[in-house]
Amino acid sequence: MKKSMTQRFYYSIASGSSGNCGLYMCGSTAILIDLGVSLRKITTALHEVGLSLDRIAGVVITHDHTDHIKGLPMFLKKSQAPVYASAETALALHLKQTAPEGRLTTFEPGERFGIGEIGVTPFDTPHDAAGSVGYILSNGDTRFGFATDLGFVPGEIADQLRGCDAVVLESNHDPHMLAAGPYPYMLKQRVGGPRGHLSNPDCAVCAAELVKSGTRTLILAHLSEHNNMPALALQQTQLALKGLAPCAVYIAPRERMDAPIVLEGGVQCSLYD
Repeated sequence: MKKSMTQRFYYSIASGSSGNCGLYMCGSTAILIDLGVSLRKITTALHEVGLSLDRIAGVVITHDHTDHIKGLPMFLKKSQAPVYASAETALALHLKQTAPEGRLTTFEPGERFGIGEIGVTPFDTPHDAAGSVGYILSNGDTRFGFATDLGFVPGEIADQLRGCDAVVLESNHDPHMLAAGPYPYMLKQRVGGPRGHLSNPDCAVCAAELVKSGTRTLILAHLSEHNNMPALALQQTQLALKGLAPCAVYIAPRERMDAPIVLEGGVQCSLYD
């Protein structure tokens, strides 16, 4: 049975190469991160946690690849909620005729802005898309980090994520599976390159540093359907965290999560307990 949505939580609606969308709720403010699935799937997922489309205070877009903006045109038709994107991403979306000029609210990486009760700080990510960014969502003493679609973790990103109590972090592929998998050579080079996607080992190294800095909830996201396995990604990160402070580690599934992950004072619990 659903409970009232007064807690701070993260709910993955979709994660992976076929579509990406997540919901972050803090107090009365609900933010969608990316719109990479149909609006019907998004509204169905919102209903599952007791929300409707008109409760969305804003949307933040990471970049213009289809698996992150598939539902954007219909969202813009059905909702007046502001949609935020970097200036480069907004231009790319306009040129693709995905978003009318002037309909997106633009920013430069590092330029902080607010959505309801939440402060939003975007940061550059190394990915092969125009103006690709990740986000820090903060409110008082809480900091939530979102970093997917990055070929590696530069020091600047590690600094941004340090001190976040909860982080969504990419764990896209196993290097051995990628090398032996079905992708063409050029695609393998792209995925495994410095502007591609984060591997399980690199994710695990970053996760350990995050836990040392105070992260207590990790959600591993954007797992490849062909070049990874959830159990493998989870195992690598958990091994890297052995002997460190307790940290709850989750896998964001391809479809929506069974239940949101509630984040309260750095401690996780199930919303449906």
